[in-house]
Amino acid sequence: MCGITGIISNQRIDKQALEQSVSVLKHRGPDGNGVFVSTNGCVGFGHSRLAFLDVSAEANQPLSTSNGHLTITFNGEIYNFLELRVELQSAGYKFVTHSDTEVLLTAYECWGTEMLSKLKGMFAFAIYDSINKHVFLARDRFGIKPLYYGVFGTSFVFGSEIKALFPFSDVKKKIRRQSVATFLANRYVPSPHTIWEGIFQLPAATSLYLNCETFEQEISQYWKLDIRNDLGNIQQTEKEVKNLILNSISQHLRSDVQVGSFLSGGMDSSLLVVGMKELNYDPIEAFSLGFDGWSDSEHFHARDVSVALGITLHEKLEGVSSLDIVDNLMYFYDNPIADISIVPTFSISKLASLHVKAVLSGEGADECLAGYWWQKPERFLFKNKFQQYKAKLFGTSFEQIKGHYIQAASMGMFDSSELENAFTEEWKTAIPSDPFGHLDKFYKRGISTLKQIQFLDLNLFMTELVLAKIDRATMANSLEARVPFLDHELVEKLFSLDEKLYFDEKIQKKMIRSFLEKKVPSTVYNRNKQGFVGPNSFYENEATYREKLVDGRLVNDGVIKSSYIDKLLQTNDYWRLWKLYVLECWWRVWC
Repeated sequence: MCGITGIISNQRIDKQALEQSVSVLKHRGPDGNGVFVSTNGCVGFGHSRLAFLDVSAEANQPLSTSNGHLTITFNGEIYNFLELRVELQSAGYKFVTHSDTEVLLTAYECWGTEMLSKLKGMFAFAIYDSINKHVFLARDRFGIKPLYYGVFGTSFVFGSEIKALFPFSDVKKKIRRQSVATFLANRYVPSPHTIWEGIFQLPAATSLYLNCETFEQEISQYWKLDIRNDLGNIQQTEKEVKNLILNSISQHLRSDVQVGSFLSGGMDSSLLVVGMKELNYDPIEAFSLGFDGWSDSEHFHARDVSVALGITLHEKLEGVSSLDIVDNLMYFYDNPIADISIVPTFSISKLASLHVKAVLSGEGADECLAGYWWQKPERFLFKNKFQQYKAKLFGTSFEQIKGHYIQAASMGMFDSSELENAFTEEWKTAIPSDPFGHLDKFYKRGISTLKQIQFLDLNLFMTELVLAKIDRATMANSLEARVPFLDHELVEKLFSLDEKLYFDEKIQKKMIRSFLEKKVPSTVYNRNKQGFVGPNSFYENEATYREKLVDGRLVNDGVIKSSYIDKLLQTNDYWRLWKLYVLECWWRVWC
């Protein structure tokens, strides 16, 4: 895991600005850094390195082929690099390093853009072809690794984080007002837009081909998830899924340094450490965060799992303290998100970084195995059992699903009318007719209500919110998060199954339950799903909200009406206050 940056211009680039851009990303890669400038001086790549495979200097980036025709800057991990290396060696290619970066670059040299279909991993990279004068950029299938870009003046710029673009003189910082509105509505700014005018996020499973002479861009989606309803023998299917999970965990443990694991004591993180145990990975170090004085704190369950498996558990207990840490977090969340778990995720990442450089994490399991409460829609969409039964028989319209999903995911509704109430007259022109319109492009005809919601989660809640949160929180602490449940072959398998094989309203994640039985306490798989959050009192902090918002920048800069803040405080509308608080903290850092 690293930080990448680059600039392509029709004139000689400023190498000092490129080096400054790299230094901005030092938290993503403190083990080393480097820059590459093309012979004509018009292309520059930068890299900050967090080393895992072949930690020698020979594997430093940016990395070029021996003939100098291709150069890469790469963030992420290619988990099947060993298998690809053997295949490339059979085709006559030779290797100087033992890194996955050289395998990735050689794969492009051998197969061109078709190599994307062969990759298993998380990645964002750029490759410069000095012969054909183009740059090829790509992002992994689920958007685990971020990649931002924009064209300003005579320059195309890109980076792992938006802040890495600002050292380039052509880049101008201007707020995209409509993105402020969609952020409040969704808790994130929907891709491909960001909160900044002219800066875009390359969507997941997407590549970008840039002609370095004409600046013409060609953006393509290189992978689409096939959704089916295959029935099969439940025992055989469970065996296949277990093998896929274990194989994924095994590949995610490939590293020349130790890999640990987050452990909440829930099913997903417990399965990761159970898998590590079955694979005889040693030592296993796990990390858990709890809240002092809170009876629902998950660190109690994490302790039970660690004792049952005989693994080392590192704990940190948080007090019900001030939310002032959000001020500091917004430097790392330069494209803001308002997930309520940004604080505990940062805290546990800081704890883990004191002991290891990488951790396994359970993102993706809830999306693929229907672990969220809102993925059980018939119980919430309709008021009586007849309507529920009718929906199960005849299906649910996408408009009904969309309405349900918005209510569940927004956590403090900011629809168009609510934004009208909140914004000043000057800002009301920024309100889109449908702040949730981006959901429509993920409508899939002919699939069940459950699978439609899972598909929305996979592309929106997970990619835009959860994965952005885990990347920034871990990388802020120079820690790599690896997500074995997002092995694309595993995801494809689970989405190919009839939902009866993995979903039961009365049994949480029944597909993986048998993997845990007799290995961890039954409370792990019998208790209800709990998000990685603290007690309500942690977020229902009226004093902090009042102090920050009543006479804050959003009010004084003419964005939000002061009367609207007063109304939310009077009615204890904490979810809307939380979103505005995050935006206020972000505004103070970046505006």
